[in-house]
Amino acid sequence: MASVFSGLPDRPDLCDRIVSAFRCERPVLLFGTGDGADKTVAWLSSLGGSPAGVFVSPEFARGQSFRGFSVLTPDEALDRWNDPLVLLCFASRDPAVIGRIEALARRCDLAVPDFPVAGGALFDRAFALSHRDEIERAYRLFSDERSREVYSSLLSYKLSGELAPLLSSSEPGYDPLSYLFPARWRRVLDGGAYDGDTARAILDHAPDVEKILCVEPDERNYRRLLSYRDRETRAAITPVSAALSDAVGSATLFAAGNRNSTLFRESHEARREEVGVATVDELLAGDGIDLLKLDVEGAEGAALRGAKETLARFRPALLVSAYHRSEDLFALPLLLNELCPGCRLYLRRRLCVPAWEVDLLALPDQSA
Repeated sequence: MASVFSGLPDRPDLCDRIVSAFRCERPVLLFGTGDGADKTVAWLSSLGGSPAGVFVSPEFARGQSFRGFSVLTPDEALDRWNDPLVLLCFASRDPAVIGRIEALARRCDLAVPDFPVAGGALFDRAFALSHRDEIERAYRLFSDERSREVYSSLLSYKLSGELAPLLSSSEPGYDPLSYLFPARWRRVLDGGAYDGDTARAILDHAPDVEKILCVEPDERNYRRLLSYRDRETRAAITPVSAALSDAVGSATLFAAGNRNSTLFRESHEARREEVGVATVDELLAGDGIDLLKLDVEGAEGAALRGAKETLARFRPALLVSAYHRSEDLFALPLLLNELCPGCRLYLRRRLCVPAWEVDLLALPDQSA
């Protein structure tokens, strides 16, 4: 099998392109405001420069300002600055919005920075080269060509910031649960259960499920889970107020009251909550599960290590988010291969900008 690096374009990464733009006084513009733009401004400062201007979609341009800049429309910005490098500063899962981003990319040089959701190192060329062996080994673990294509496209995107490989890594109509033999499920653990949205989808796919253990650390989300439990008649829903990791204890949660509450990254939206920390093995106490889903905002690796006994004994199917940290793309497949030797690994991604919604799917060897 050829090296995954051999298929990557030999050109400067996005950091180098931005530094080059600053050196030659090429304007760097922000498309979007808010938290994403704040992160981008801080990143640009670390690279030795600052944006020349800011614009938003026409429907959001109301004469406001952002960080001292007048917020323009795309037409106003592209008329004012010649040959800018435009950095996208917001996320979207909406196909119509993504279509408009594609249209803008045909008018200017647009890049999509990929900041790790849970913080930590940026996936630039230096990061990739420092983890080259791990990246190569993870690439060889995937069980089908499409997974390797997704992996390679994501590497190309993370280094270049280009929209095309990012979009090519997504799967139209992709439904993660359908990959994991839902007819076999009876007991499920849903880590990062939010308001029960995944539990509802699981029961839509697998009517024979009897029990779902829904683990959620955010207090507001947990209250939503309690309400969902009282309404759900298809299976027993057991909400658990805890974060998942590799050791039992307590921790500070940066709680956002939505899908983004995390143990690792404070934001202006978050409030601090002291929460209990559990492991999968402790919660199950020797009981088996048929599916383990983990979307725990950067704690996926620790949560998997805390499920070591369950994975070895019961060999459940797994659905694991693999995008909250830069290293998740390669570190989580390597960890699953260690904890579940012989399992079949797949990588898929739902349509989203930037590179969120990356799913690592694992099937035990008897499902092959």
